Amino acid sequence: MDSQEIVDRSHSLDGRPDLLSAFYGDWATTYETDASNMGYEGPLRMANFYLSLAPRLLPDPADTTALDAGCGTGLIGPVFKKLGIGTLDGLDLNHGMVTQAAETGSYRHLTSGTDLNLGLPEFAPDSYDLTVSCGVFTTGHVEPHALDALLRVTRPGGLVLLTTSAHYLAITDFQAYLTSRQAERRLTLIDCLADHPYLTDEHAHYWAVSPTG
Repeated sequence: MDSQEIVDRSHSLDGRPDLLSAFYGDWATTYETDASNMGYEGPLRMANFYLSLAPRLLPDPADTTALDAGCGTGLIGPVFKKLGIGTLDGLDLNHGMVTQAAETGSYRHLTSGTDLNLGLPEFAPDSYDLTVSCGVFTTGHVEPHALDALLRVTRPGGLVLLTTSAHYLAITDFQAYLTSRQAERRLTLIDCLADHPYLTDEHAHYWAVSPTG
């Protein structure tokens, strides 16, 4: 099975946490090679997005507490550590992926068995200045309402950065859901990089929002 076939299979799992966890457990050891083969640019694009926004929205990087929500094998971790982020935690559904992430040495705490669709009750509200979720809002993984979990764990006035793949946007109501949260004054839309490089064969939107409390 080539890299794209693996991704297509993951998209067919309908967000079921048991199937997704087992799937990513099997994929953990080759995930980064396959991501590279597919031209995955998410982490580097996300880092550049952060750099364009952080100076006016966040404290000094050394004083910033951040969460990598859906950290996988930790591709975001080393990239953001190089930017000087003082404290970075991570969470993922699968333990095997988290084990790989731990080997990067980029994280303070890592949590496995965590389903974003359930709202992250394991995490206290307003815990982080910055929450990053890259490559998570994609077909067959999390529902649009998982955005609420990211908002809840990020302090008011903090920053939430996330990607939504093109196919995910086409088949879900994510954009409408985000707009509804904005209308309810649950969040402020800071920026959106629409249709930017993500995979060789698929673009994504890169969103920056701020919880309003």
